[in-house]
Amino acid sequence: MELLTRRPALPALTGLRAVAAVWVVLFHYREEILALEPSLAPLDTFMRAGYLGVDLFFALSGFVLAYTYADRMRALRWRDTRSFVRNRFARVWPVHVVALHVDVLTAFLLGTLGRTVEDSRRTGDAYLQNLGMVHYWVSDRPSFNTPAWSISAEWFAYLLAPLLFVAVARLRRSSTALVLAAASYGVMLWIFATMALPNGNLESMFWVRIMFEFVGGMLLCLAWVRGGARLGRLAPVLPLALVVTAVVPQTSAGRYWMAPALGLGVAALAASSGWLAQVLSLRWLVAAGEASFALYMVHWLFEWPVEQAVGLAAGNPWLAQLVLVGFVGVLALASWLMMVLVERPARRLIVTGRRPRQDEPAVSATAPVPAAPRPELVGLR
Repeated sequence: MELLTRRPALPALTGLRAVAAVWVVLFHYREEILALEPSLAPLDTFMRAGYLGVDLFFALSGFVLAYTYADRMRALRWRDTRSFVRNRFARVWPVHVVALHVDVLTAFLLGTLGRTVEDSRRTGDAYLQNLGMVHYWVSDRPSFNTPAWSISAEWFAYLLAPLLFVAVARLRRSSTALVLAAASYGVMLWIFATMALPNGNLESMFWVRIMFEFVGGMLLCLAWVRGGARLGRLAPVLPLALVVTAVVPQTSAGRYWMAPALGLGVAALAASSGWLAQVLSLRWLVAAGEASFALYMVHWLFEWPVEQAVGLAAGNPWLAQLVLVGFVGVLALASWLMMVLVERPARRLIVTGRRPRQDEPAVSATAPVPAAPRPELVGLR
């Protein structure tokens, strides 16, 4: 890759990853949370919209990778492409494959291994597809560790990313990139509006959601780095979008109308140095963002024990509180352990071919995107 000045990190976007991951967790465990703590009912609409946390992740992914690689990979070179794909593989596969085998063990203990249960495939072919991260390319049905469908979708985008970098890096005008980003989201929404099933999803068109949002995030990034510093004025878009999803059920309800606002919010946050960027850049939120991928990948592995615990706590408010606090603690611990024991050392091993020394920091859990960039560096190429 050509030598370019390293861009400033964007810790607010790392903190935002934590928000997205927690939103997805709330979505998946909404019923259990409300059963344990009925007083949280006012948050029901917000939790129901938590599937949009994945759309926020997709936009973040495209934005961050374009920020890091787009201007470094303006030409298609085998060495650069191989390095990029290897790094992305090292980022997602180790945690995915460990979570996969935990779910395989769970299916074995519950007697569901080798069968399709509640539309979730626990079969041998699904296992092999998961090993290659192509399970969502092959079937719309969920399989082992259900949330891992998005990892399969991300892997698809990663493999195409070097070609996308070559295409988008030639954009020189911020306004052009912004218009194309709007068009990307617009085409996605049109496809969903005209072809979606009654449940709001597409059949055998897995690539639509990931590709248009991933490309939208890339283009929004270029709209900013090509001189779109004014995007920082739109920082309120992100919290406003979250508030709207929390109070207006029709804005989500299984649809993706809020996805463009979330994508724009990512770009606005990156361009901003206001209160929201400062809050999301707090050390503990950035640390949570570092563990967000591990949280996303492990949270659904606790589905069965959580269901059992909720059943035992029924009618006992004190026990329900204990179960809820315990669940939060277990998720935090499991995420941290997955990041420290699997994600970071495995990534180091794959990228460098050696294990980290005890006195050597592990490879960062996220791409280099963490301090709002100084104004003189906006537009750096």
